[in-house]
Amino acid sequence: MDERQLVTDLIEQIVRDARLPGRAAREQLREELQSHFAAVGSSPQTLRDAVRRFGDPSGLTQAFRYVYRWNYVVLYLLKIAVSVIVSAAVALVIQLLVNLRLEVQAEVWRLAPGFSKAAVISVGVVLGLVTAWEGVRRPFDARRAMVALVSYAVVWASVALWGGGAMGVFGPATVLVAIGYLCSRLGLRPRRLLLTFAAFASAIYGIHQIVNISVPPAQALVTSAVLLAVWASTVVILSQFDHAFGHLFCVSERGSI
Repeated sequence: MDERQLVTDLIEQIVRDARLPGRAAREQLREELQSHFAAVGSSPQTLRDAVRRFGDPSGLTQAFRYVYRWNYVVLYLLKIAVSVIVSAAVALVIQLLVNLRLEVQAEVWRLAPGFSKAAVISVGVVLGLVTAWEGVRRPFDARRAMVALVSYAVVWASVALWGGGAMGVFGPATVLVAIGYLCSRLGLRPRRLLLTFAAFASAIYGIHQIVNISVPPAQALVTSAVLLAVWASTVVILSQFDHAFGHLFCVSERGSI
């Protein structure tokens, strides 16, 4: 391998793995490393010796990560919080548009009777999807997965203590998220969407049958389509926030749903 390319690859590896916040900080580190290697000379043998003396860069990158760890953690948590807020807001807008009704005689707009429950379940789907997104993202981290699950359980318990009925919200939402995740592992994108739509409709119909609530198949299909829109919009939003965060810290972690 060309010695100059070897040096360039080493510098880029250090800059990437250091996870410095912002392009300016990464560029400054890159320039300092380039100056360090430029000072030793330009002959192939000199560059090989410099790379050999430099050794394993993991110690240096870990030191940078330690210094900037709180920047990373705070911005990571902020990314999750904002993505949840934006996803939930979009989910509520979707439900609002679907459940808005015009009473012709009174000439007023009203929300359908089932709007409140549908909106809460949609937010539950968003929270469950964010939990799955963070829990199974690559590269997998057992501690991150555990924190995501515990956070989801805390929200569930808080809803139960505050107003009750948590099982009626998070139960169906958790089932739908689990089904959606399994469907996301199968086939190409158009096939996954159709499969998820059918699975959501079946789950909605089945859940209502279990609790002895009659729901027409057509209504189950409509509800499935709405929740699929919530699911798809949330995946897009999470992907965009991951992309922005990765650009900020030069990381390649991403969701796998």
